[in-house]
Amino acid sequence: MRPWPAGFKAVEIGDRGAIQPFLAAANRASSDYNFANLYAWGGIYGLGWKAGRDRLLIYGAKDDVLLLPVGAPVGADVLLSLSDELRAEGGSGDFAFVDEAFVEGAPSLREHFEPSLDPDNADYVYSTEALAELKGNKLHRKKNLLSQFIRNNPDYRCEAMTKRHAAECFELAEKWCEEKICEVVGFTHETSAMKRAFDRFEELGLEGVVLSAGGGLAGFSVYDRLNSTTADVHFEKYDPGIKGAAQAINWLTARALRPSYEYLNREQDLGIEGLRRAKQSYCPAFTVRVYRLRRRP
Repeated sequence: MRPWPAGFKAVEIGDRGAIQPFLAAANRASSDYNFANLYAWGGIYGLGWKAGRDRLLIYGAKDDVLLLPVGAPVGADVLLSLSDELRAEGGSGDFAFVDEAFVEGAPSLREHFEPSLDPDNADYVYSTEALAELKGNKLHRKKNLLSQFIRNNPDYRCEAMTKRHAAECFELAEKWCEEKICEVVGFTHETSAMKRAFDRFEELGLEGVVLSAGGGLAGFSVYDRLNSTTADVHFEKYDPGIKGAAQAINWLTARALRPSYEYLNREQDLGIEGLRRAKQSYCPAFTVRVYRLRRRP
């Protein structure tokens, strides 16, 4: 990884009070602008931050990119200035996770940057009502599998997740990972991010749902607020040996979130074909399209 530019520092749990107000005010739809994600994945992607000029800046050392600044309004001129500063320190001067509306609203960007759609990092966003009800032909198979789970596990129990569930949930995540061959499909870093989040569950303001069946843990989900209408589901895992457990934890998560949120963001597919099929199979209401801005020579 590249060293951070001057003034940037690691995202630590004690920084939540400084960073979160910027993110809350921005009300962005992309899960990359969520403090829990910045903290949990910070070490993996080499995320650093600094605040100044009424803006929050986030830098990813692994990919040598800045995220779109958060805070005071920015235009092409501000991005060009920030890009020049990065290039002066030997960086790419590129930006990532730039929302589509910004790119379309700033045509002068193309004088100095080459925008390219980043489909692997588009977030899948679902109607909580749709996932809680599972109505219609497109979700009929999901509802059938859920019904099978309920019939086979009439004693199933759902409860709110707390930090005391963390160890058991982490064990299930590792079991899921072994079954799904994480090293092959690209989930190698997720358990590290999950452990970091679990260790600071309360401080991060995380919530979740725990599903028990047959005397053991059948599934869990972890989420928090992303913006005024949307919850961000960071992790969702189930016991692969229990038929319908995947559909059950998805359904229970939507039911838990429905009173407070219109939408549920289940994040990206990262270009992993199996994950893409799974996310598309739940019929998202929309995707949050993001762009990479590559600095022209």
